[in-house]
Order: sequence, then C-alpha cells, then structure tokens
Amino acid sequence: MGVSIRDVGIGIALAAVLFQGYMYYTELQRKAMLHRVAKRDVPDKAKLKEHTKVFKTKEVVKVTPRIHVAIGFALANSMMIEGEDGVVIVDVTESVHAGREVLAEFQKITKKPVKGIVYTHNHADHVYGAKAFIEDPRKPPEIWAHHELLTHLQRQFYTNKMLLTRAARMFGILVPDLINAGIGPSLRLDLGSVDMGIVYPTKLMTGVEKDIRIAGVNMKLVHIPGETEDQIGVWVPGEKTLLCADDVYQAFPNLYSIRGTPTRDLLHWSSSLDRMVSLKPEFLVPSHTRPIVGQEVIRELLTGYRDAIQYVHDQTLRYMNKGLMPDEVAAVVHLPEHLATHPYLFEFYGTVEWSVKGVFNAYMGWFSGDPVELSPLTPNEMAERMVHFGGGIDKVTTQAEEALAREEYQWALVISSYVIRVDNSNARAKEVKVKSLMAMGDRQTSPNGRNYYFTTAMEEMGEVKFAANKDRRAGYIRQLPLLNLFKSLQVRWNAEECGVVNSTIHFEFTDVKESITMTTRNAVVLISDRPPTDKVDIKVTVTSQVWREAAINSFSGLSSLATGDMKIDGGLAEFTKVMGCFDKD
Repeated sequence: MGVSIRDVGIGIALAAVLFQGYMYYTELQRKAMLHRVAKRDVPDKAKLKEHTKVFKTKEVVKVTPRIHVAIGFALANSMMIEGEDGVVIVDVTESVHAGREVLAEFQKITKKPVKGIVYTHNHADHVYGAKAFIEDPRKPPEIWAHHELLTHLQRQFYTNKMLLTRAARMFGILVPDLINAGIGPSLRLDLGSVDMGIVYPTKLMTGVEKDIRIAGVNMKLVHIPGETEDQIGVWVPGEKTLLCADDVYQAFPNLYSIRGTPTRDLLHWSSSLDRMVSLKPEFLVPSHTRPIVGQEVIRELLTGYRDAIQYVHDQTLRYMNKGLMPDEVAAVVHLPEHLATHPYLFEFYGTVEWSVKGVFNAYMGWFSGDPVELSPLTPNEMAERMVHFGGGIDKVTTQAEEALAREEYQWALVISSYVIRVDNSNARAKEVKVKSLMAMGDRQTSPNGRNYYFTTAMEEMGEVKFAANKDRRAGYIRQLPLLNLFKSLQVRWNAEECGVVNSTIHFEFTDVKESITMTTRNAVVLISDRPPTDKVDIKVTVTSQVWREAAINSFSGLSSLATGDMKIDGGLAEFTKVMGCFDKD
C-alpha cells in the first residue's frame, strides 16, 4: 500500500499540532516549577504575624450609633443592633464561654434585653455560643436562620467525628505556637463542656429576601450564598449598613476548606458579592475581621474580591478544557499581580491551589479523567509496591533522608509515608516525616495549611491524639432533637453483619408527644417522623430521657430497660438484635 502526498501532509500537520501541544504543556510545567520554587523560598510568616493585628485585641467597635461589633473574642465576630426596647444579636461565636464575654461587653453599652438572634449560616463559630445570649429561657428571643441551615447541621452530625478531627488540625487548636487562625485569633470551642450551646432557630427564611422587624428595628435578611448555601446577610437600611457574614474577610476566601466541606459554588459566591454592591452600603460589617467604611471603598473592595473568585473559576475551567489534571491546573493558575497583592486577597486563609481543586471537583467529581484512578491500589498496597520498587525499607528510608537533606520536603514526606505504612515502627522514617511536615508547615502563608501540617506532625510524634470526649458526646445526645439523633444512626449501621436484617420499629415518646419510625431493609436504615403507613413489626413506648440514656450507652442493657422503663411489643430479642447492629462509637 502506497502513502500519498496528502497522507504525509496530514501526518506532518498532526505532528506539528502534537509538538505545539507538547511545547505548551512543558511551558506550563516550567511556569509551575518556577512558581513553586518562588513560593518555597519566600515564606510569608512575617506577614502572617502582622495579619494578627486585625483581630488580636478584644474590643467592641462602634460602627454606627446603633450597631456595634465585637472583635477578637472568638474566631467569629458577634454584632449587636440596638433597637427601641431590645437588641438583636447577629452571630453568637463558637462557644458559650466566648459568647458570655461578648454579651458582658455589649451590656456595658446598653442594658436592653436580647429580643432577637440571627444566624448568618450554620458554621460552628456562628451558632454554637447561642445559649450565652438567652437571658431568660422562659422568654427566649426569636431566632432567625435560612431554612437550609437545618439540613447543613444534620450533615455535620453525620460526619461529626471526622469533621472535628480535621477542624482541630486546620485551626491549630493543639498547636502551641499558634500565630492565628486566618480569620480570627483562634477557634474557641468549649471542648471541656458537656453542654451544646446551639439553640435551634424559631424562624426560618425562605426565598431571596425577607423583611423583619425586631425591637423596633427594620431589617432585611438577604440570601447571599458563599461559604455555605444557607448564608444570609443582614441589611439595616436605616443605618445604611450591611452585615455580610462570611462572603468577605481580610484574606483570600476559603473557596475550599481542607477541614472538609461540601463544594462551594464560586459563581453563587461572586453573584452574592454583586448583590452586596447593588445595596450600596456605607458600612460593611463582616463576621470576621474589621468593619469597612465608605461607599466607594466598599464597592472597590467587593469588586476586587468577586473578580478574584470569578478569575479562579474561569481559569480553572480554561485549563481543564485543555486536558490538565487537577494538580496540574492547581500548579498553573495564580492570581494576576494586581489581585494577588490586594490587601484583602493575601492567602491568609484559603489558597488558590486548594480552590482550583475544589472547582475541578465541582464540575467533574473525584475522577480526573486518568484511568489510573478508576480502580487504584489502596494506600497500603501502593506503599508496599513502592518500597519494594525502591529496593526495600532501608534503601527507601535512605532516599527519604537524602530528600530531606536537599530540602525536597514534599518528596521526603511522600517517601517516608510509604515506609511508615509498611513499617509503622520505623524510627528513621518517622523522623523524616515529622521534619518534613514541620518544614512544609513553616512555609505556609495560610494558617490553615500551617496548622494542619504542624498538628499532623505532633500526632506522628505521639504528642496529641484525638479521642472522643465521652461526657461531651453524652451532652450532645441529651440535647439533639430526636429526629436528628435517629438520623445520625443511619451512618452507623453495620451493613457487613446486618445486611439481611429487615424490620420496622415504631417509637412512641410519651413525655414529648413525638414518634419516630425506623425501618431497616436492604442494608440501609430509613428514619421518619410521620405515622407509619406499612405494617409495624415492633412498637416501643418510652420516654425521650430513657431513650437518650440508652443511646449514650450504645444500646447495651436494653433487656433490663424493657422490664420497667421501656415497653416493647413485638419481640424483645428481635429489637435488641436490630439495635445491636449500630456501631458502638
């Protein structure tokens, strides 16, 4: 078969295209390498320490005659709007202890009672200090939140163990030389308290906006999704002031959080900033960092902030469409100089690198497109093969030590981690890993990354260990709404041992006049607070207090309870069998 001139021409053209593509790709790699070297050589620890001045001192700042903001008492600010016969508190910090400090300072300004509370969104640093602001439990204030807040709280209950561990690492709760937490001095969780400080909202906002009036103050709740989809801002037209929640703070936004969060929609976030601009506020009060004054100053700030968010979104999609993988895109997308040097866009909280990967995941999910990822080896399997490939434990450990000596900290971290997975008692590899983690942490501009590296190093050295606080766990179980408590059981079902257990149990709680139906089928658990429509196999009559104590004890001793405190119709043995299928932790 002969080859035509046309075929040769097509081949040459195709080769030219492929060569251009290769040259383009290697140029991207070169730029990424130069950026990484520059970032490694110029850690911004001094700037990070300077950033602490934004919120280090505990103070109450007067924004307008009727609006004050408490800064530095906790990770998040708390705002007070003074009305005719009471005050409205917007965000309540992350702990009852911090909340009480804030309320005491507010009461130096006015003795008017708390008539209303607004949760801007579901994050712990905005809702878990609520009980501090409930002055009289017999006359609680009305509490407003977006209707999706309840769904987001349930997600937290599903992942509470993992989320708390990763949040503790990211915020550096156990780091002895903590510089700051990026958007506040530190996260002040009441880890020793058995009391859950959150109080569930009594009023739920739906739609785009809602006009409300509390203590004589006219306010507009505005849906401004950003860090969360349930986020709302509070617009006080009489004061020309916008309380903008976490849509802006004096740091590059956490477009993805390494503690683990649902994917954040960057276009929703940038649209929310557009909406904030359209209100033309003269005073802007974020839930983190300090208030901003001046309509033009605020407009320019919000415009730059939203453009940086859109830039990360657009450029990530641009490189994704060129065929780059998540880590490759993250290596080449950087803010242009005029945005990177913006005083509100330094990477003191989120980073462009993490944000890019979040965007990729939002559009394409976990799979990058490389078939290597479709059915990968487990980390332990990969470690065993890599150590064997490298010549055995001693040789690979030596390579890790050499990489550490060359200050190739990421590579040293990778190699030493392989060795430790194969030989967890290897002291040489652990020393390399710890030193690599500390070095990587010391080179982070974002305290999130810095704290995560440092905390993981301390875990590796055995200096800290995250363990469940049994008293705190018991306190949560005693306070969670029954429906939330039951739904939390769904993700603790032992499917391996109980996959064929099929049963419908109806619970009647006599002291609170509530009922729950729990159905187990096909290795899943279904929870409903509606009357059962199908046949019930077992009926349980009990008080909520007795049931909560049973949950605290991981449902052990149900047989003894059934003789007095709990009535079971339909079979005690089957009931204890079903309840024994939930993980004991």
